[in-house]
Amino acid sequence: MDNGFDKAIKFIIASETVYKKGHYGDLDYAISQNEPGDDGGLTKYGIDFRSHPEVDIEKLSYDQAVEIYRKDYWGKSRSEELPYPLSLVHVDGAVNTGIGQQTKFLQRVCGVDDDGALGPKTLKAALQTCEEEGVKAVCMSIIALRTKFYRDLAEKKPEKARFLNGWLNRIEKLKKEVEIA
Repeated sequence: MDNGFDKAIKFIIASETVYKKGHYGDLDYAISQNEPGDDGGLTKYGIDFRSHPEVDIEKLSYDQAVEIYRKDYWGKSRSEELPYPLSLVHVDGAVNTGIGQQTKFLQRVCGVDDDGALGPKTLKAALQTCEEEGVKAVCMSIIALRTKFYRDLAEKKPEKARFLNGWLNRIEKLKKEVEIA
């Protein structure tokens, strides 16, 4: 199964990376940042200090970030067991909303108990739902749940509302990726 890690990591890095002014897209000019209101603290390539206190965020290289995504998000979310582009939607959601929350979105779309754990029952249901409804339809249903999650979060936590446009822009880019897959 072509699960698409290489495509997914390109999407995630592009969505998560901040560049030195005048160098957008040039990974040699990726910078760390500590965005006020972002609970993760110091972040580079989307890898944050709160989630990875053992990592020297300032010195984090692109290759190191890719390996963290492979191990801590791609592997732990079991995205490699899902067909592309569902694997992209799943791992991107795991990065942005957390593995448990993203798995709940998948479970809700596939009609299984939403306990946040992607076990054999959820995996089987996901693959069956993809077969019955189509992978892209499953992706779009998950994206709709994620969009609602962001809107609800911004409403419930006004201090997070300033991130809503960025989250929704990412969702629009994700939709485009799914459509061209």
